[in-house]
Amino acid sequence: MRSTKLLLCLVATASLFGCVTVNEMHLADGSIAHKISCNGRELSIETCFEKAAELCGATGFETVTREGRSTGRAINKGSTDLNSGAFETRNILVRCNDQKPVPRYD
Repeated sequence: MRSTKLLLCLVATASLFGCVTVNEMHLADGSIAHKISCNGRELSIETCFEKAAELCGATGFETVTREGRSTGRAINKGSTDLNSGAFETRNILVRCNDQKPVPRYD
């Protein structure tokens, strides 16, 4: 039981600060894209774009989609309440410039 409480505390703390996750996916045209999520109040959309630049390197990238959501709640300074603050989600879908669409032969 004690280890369960500790695990829950660690997960709650991590959700406050956020993390960057990357998932590879295939687009309808056959090219490979990366869905980058930068969730948590300590991150920004710039964090997502920095990760995209890191993944794609010198070739650069194209932003396919960009989305986000905010609760609109104010952050209470010095609050230890896990439910306070503007918890946000940020996602971008990028395709590295070296990923060409697969030609279709209809």
